[in-house]
Amino acid sequence: MRQTQKIMLAFSEATTSELNEILEHRFFKEKKSPKSKSKMSLSKQQSTATMSTIKQDNFGTKNIYEIIKQMRLERNAPVDIVGPQKCFDKDKDIETQRFQILTSLMLSPQTKDEITSKCANRLLDYTINDIANMDESELVKLIYEVNFNVTKAKRIKELAQLVIYKGMPKTFEETIKIKGVGEKIALLYIQVAFQRVEGIPIDVNMIRICNRIPIFKEKSPTKLRKFLESEFEHEEWGDINETLVGFGQQICLPKPKCEQCKLKDICEYYKLKNTSD
Repeated sequence: MRQTQKIMLAFSEATTSELNEILEHRFFKEKKSPKSKSKMSLSKQQSTATMSTIKQDNFGTKNIYEIIKQMRLERNAPVDIVGPQKCFDKDKDIETQRFQILTSLMLSPQTKDEITSKCANRLLDYTINDIANMDESELVKLIYEVNFNVTKAKRIKELAQLVIYKGMPKTFEETIKIKGVGEKIALLYIQVAFQRVEGIPIDVNMIRICNRIPIFKEKSPTKLRKFLESEFEHEEWGDINETLVGFGQQICLPKPKCEQCKLKDICEYYKLKNTSD
């Protein structure tokens, strides 16, 4: 009983580095056997996850976000300049603008913003009726640089045909029912087309960043969205996607530029990378 009390006290007062030492303490070592080895492996995994959570909680999600905002002051990432939510003609009627916004967003999955912008801007020369009546093979030629261009051409033509009969969707619930539209696209569309922020759109860049530091270790976009929405006030939601996506495009890339990052001293990914090197 005394040993248990000592261990609990040690955990409650230990720093992250001290936790590593505690986990190596003889109290946690079991007799060597196939079964105990398996249990020990699971114990270590759970302890690592716990330490990651402790580190994030101590530093704070909002503190991390504020540092990222400092690194994003220039707002010159691709998402800031040619992001898909910016590809529409402001001189057109509002229904056409909304169609162009949603079309551009539907082109964007698995495609760099520069390519999406190039293809979306080509489509600005065509009306909703033009696209609804266009042969799919011709539409594919206009957007050939984007990934999954055949499927996207089909979905965009279906959208144009739907809009002619029903008009553009006006709610998140209506938008997400459209083929080729997921949670991220629906939230961005409602935010840009109607100036209503109904949630934080989650991008692959955001998932990478949040898992590396870590802010929140979760690959599910919906779970990450709910976590971030619980951490920030509603009035802050609208800027989070663009801020984090731009950070992921410029610094926290798939091959990150850690030397330029102000978070490297607390970043788990950076420490693991340098330890392995």
